[in-house]
Amino acid sequence: MIKDDSQEANHIELGKFYFLNNKFNEAVAEFEKVLEVNPSNAEAYYNIGLIKEVSNLPNEAKDMYSKALAIRPDYKIARDRLNKLIGIEN
Repeated sequence: MIKDDSQEANHIELGKFYFLNNKFNEAVAEFEKVLEVNPSNAEAYYNIGLIKEVSNLPNEAKDMYSKALAIRPDYKIARDRLNKLIGIEN
């Protein structure tokens, strides 16, 4: 499969649009499409983590933030969100 950065970016932007409009299921579906194209997209995992967090699913959010950090250890906002969920102050 050829990696298509524009397709990836389009799904990220559409996912963010759905998230901002409280269409969480649609947003997750878009971020999952990103991961189908590029399973190493830390931003997609991070955004799914945000959705899980606001949906009061902290364990699923932690898992998504951890996956983002496994790909990109310097991903500060993912680290901050994960630390908040596990009770570590920044």
